[in-house]
Amino acid sequence: MLYLKRKIDDYLIAWKEEADHKPLIVKGPRQVGKTESILRFAKAAYESVVVINFVEEPKYRLITEDGYKPSEIIKNISRMDPSKRFIPGKTLIFFDELQAHPDIATALKFFKIDGRFDVICSGSLLGINYKQIESNSVGYKTDYTLFSLDFEEFLWAKGYSESIAEELLNHLINQKPFNLIEMETYS
Repeated sequence: MLYLKRKIDDYLIAWKEEADHKPLIVKGPRQVGKTESILRFAKAAYESVVVINFVEEPKYRLITEDGYKPSEIIKNISRMDPSKRFIPGKTLIFFDELQAHPDIATALKFFKIDGRFDVICSGSLLGINYKQIESNSVGYKTDYTLFSLDFEEFLWAKGYSESIAEELLNHLINQKPFNLIEMETYS
């Protein structure tokens, strides 16, 4: 499957490398690559990846029935699917489609305090429920907004190197006209 390099790729690596990183919420419009970027990163960076998609599998909206502590949530997930593996220090829990169960944001504080598992949430149209998500997890999460490809990411997708992308971007920033060769090449 073709994967387009995105700026979020480097961001996710840096987030994981932070010694005291908080749970991460990746928000943005539908179909911009949130889930794909997170899953690609997770598979490369973690021994175990537990994916909970609140839209595709609405049964998981019940995981907070017994409370918001990681032990209760993990116990409920394991009851629903005993194949999911929770290895302390080596597991990413990925709550996808957060907008379908914004209540899970309350658990982010407890996952941060517990510290055994990394957590990333992703969702679209979060503006509707984001006040609730924000009030439930203030101070215990990091936010990242992913948009459609920007100009630099578009150039990467077209196969241009970082140096060419930087050169083109500098043309635009400095309002420097392109020469005939550049015009022919990039048109």
